[in-house]
Amino acid sequence: MRTTLLIAGFSVALMIGGCDQTKERELQTELEKTRADRLALQDDLKDREQFVDQILKSVNGIYEDMESARMKEKNLVPPKGERGAMEIPWVSSKETRQGFLTTLDEIGTTLKDNRKKLNDLQARVRAYRGEVKNLTALLEKVKADLQEREESIAQLRGQVQGLEQTVAEKVKLVGEKEAVIDDQKRQMNKVFYVAGTRKELEEKGIITEEGGFLWGLLGSTTILSPDANLEEFTPLDRTAEQTIHLTGKVDDILPPRKPEYYAMTADGENGSDLKILRPEKFWQGNTLVVVLD
Repeated sequence: MRTTLLIAGFSVALMIGGCDQTKERELQTELEKTRADRLALQDDLKDREQFVDQILKSVNGIYEDMESARMKEKNLVPPKGERGAMEIPWVSSKETRQGFLTTLDEIGTTLKDNRKKLNDLQARVRAYRGEVKNLTALLEKVKADLQEREESIAQLRGQVQGLEQTVAEKVKLVGEKEAVIDDQKRQMNKVFYVAGTRKELEEKGIITEEGGFLWGLLGSTTILSPDANLEEFTPLDRTAEQTIHLTGKVDDILPPRKPEYYAMTADGENGSDLKILRPEKFWQGNTLVVVLD
């Protein structure tokens, strides 16, 4: 009987010991799983911190570029007025306007590159194990600031290009006015001359005889015919051409001019030059007839 009780007690002890070992193994497994989860969580947090740090460094780089662009813009056109309205301080220098546009192009390229970087950052944040709300909000703020800079540059470009067009229109208008004025001056300064023998000029109806006796055979005066055709004359600019080259010797000039207004010089054996000494006096009329021997 006693032996039977001892055997039963030993069996119970074995059973209890076996249960403890099973629980110990289960606890050990659970502990190892917890340790693994903790390590995985630590790695995840470390990776997340590195990811956030990379994003923030990229954002800082974008802001540095935007600040540089803002300073370039400020140097181009300083703010003026209570609302900081931008005013262009020049209107006439084409070189300055071109330099202005070149700087705007440089700023625009920088902003364009940063917009691409920002789009890439937003894509990375969306794809990173679910969206990171704080980073998403930050990048939206960067996007709004970048858009503000882009709009400011676009506004300045529009002002400069509008100014370019305005200047071009003014230059064109001034050019047209100057062309009209130049044409008017040419018309005002245009004079006409014709040279030929007395017979040639009479046959062309350029000169005629006036007054005299015996049907004009005695005491008549040679005058410019009122019906003279200007197409027979050569045009001159009274302000630019002061010498008329003639193929013959001068016998008379019509209408008569005072001798002190001009001079005659020989040009070879059969030629001569009529030099106009006082154009403003010589050309009080706009036509000249030179009668040659």
